Amino acid sequence: MNQIRYYRKYPRTHEKSSAEDNSHEFNLNLPSVLGILAFTLIQGMFLGYMLKKSFD
Repeated sequence: MNQIRYYRKYPRTHEKSSAEDNSHEFNLNLPSVLGILAFTLIQGMFLGYMLKKSFD
């Protein structure tokens, strides 16, 4: 890349990383997943109760 520098105002200082290094993974352990599911279930039950209560 150092030979081709006529079309760039500033030289490249580092190389691009490969596509394999850019894999975005989000790992959760089992207690975290169960906590999120429990919170979502309780929140859904509460919102359903409030909606039902407001229409009666």
